[in-house]
Amino acid sequence: MTMLRIGNRAAGFTLIEVMVATAVLSFSIVLIYQAFFISLDSFNYCLDYLDVVSWADELLWQTQESLTHYLDSGLAQTQGEFIKNDKKFAWVLSQEILDEAGPLYKINLDLLWRRGKKEMKLSRTAYAVYESNETEQ
Repeated sequence: MTMLRIGNRAAGFTLIEVMVATAVLSFSIVLIYQAFFISLDSFNYCLDYLDVVSWADELLWQTQESLTHYLDSGLAQTQGEFIKNDKKFAWVLSQEILDEAGPLYKINLDLLWRRGKKEMKLSRTAYAVYESNETEQ
């Protein structure tokens, strides 16, 4: 192995310099992998979200419709499960009266699913006010 000579000294890397460079490179690679896996988790959550958001909006809309026009609780079923793209989703629907005079209802929908070992959750909230028709009486 030939080394450059600068004056009376041989030019090259010391063991300490090589170890520091290796440590910095290793630390950088770990940070890049962490950023990649965080991005991958976010991407997978977005895919699941896109799978169920239209279904959740439809269920909330149906519940709002039944409360707004018919003053019917519309909650014949308050929880259940469904499978979409080979993934099992559980849901819980609840309502509460916020103002009896209106009446004003708050509707909550929680969707739950698992991605690996993580428990994922999507919550949606909607409001409904009963609109009475005076001509119907």
